[in-house]
Amino acid sequence: MPTPTNYQSLAYEAVKKMIMTSTLYPGMKISKNDLVKKLNIGDTPVREAILRLGKEGLVKVVPQSGTYIAKINMQEVYQALFVRETIEKIVFVEASQVITADQLEDLKKMVQVQKIYDNEKEIDNYFKLDEEFHAAFYAIAEKTFVWQWMQLLNMQLNRYRYLRLMVKDLSRKSITDDHEKLLKFIENKDVDALQEAVRHHLHLIDQDVIKVRAAFPDYFVDDL
Repeated sequence: MPTPTNYQSLAYEAVKKMIMTSTLYPGMKISKNDLVKKLNIGDTPVREAILRLGKEGLVKVVPQSGTYIAKINMQEVYQALFVRETIEKIVFVEASQVITADQLEDLKKMVQVQKIYDNEKEIDNYFKLDEEFHAAFYAIAEKTFVWQWMQLLNMQLNRYRYLRLMVKDLSRKSITDDHEKLLKFIENKDVDALQEAVRHHLHLIDQDVIKVRAAFPDYFVDDL
């Protein structure tokens, strides 16, 4: 039987996932009681989850109005992207120096599976594999703790990335194409090309932000 701490963790992860995938969409008013019923978890774990998510900037309490899912702040997205780009260029280079043939082959297979998930019904699996692809390089470079730390920093960025996958007329092919280029540069030991490819890949959001905001105009803080 789960302990109270486990229930709190379950509630937190469940609500956070609903926020990250826009099931609980930006700007949406939420009710603790509704979440208790939806999750079939007690009142206290859900309340604690909401408080924790509020501290992490995903939930906002408006006095005399209610509790809302925080809208996406693109200034925070770009600041998180700045940190991730700075770190990830180093991590990919370090990983390229120690990666094994088997690890490289596994990553190639991962990209092929990600292509299979390139459809509207498989957004969750597509996003999960995208995360696993990048996380693998942190593991290879023995920087797993850095990856875990960045997940807190990347919450707004990841919300945007998931939302981008929901825009029907935006192709995902550029994502898997970039993954294949990254692996090619690693295989060729081309450090300069690898770092530029990491930068280009992470900045795909620059190309799509206008379309994403047009598709979901009410999901963003008016910060641009």
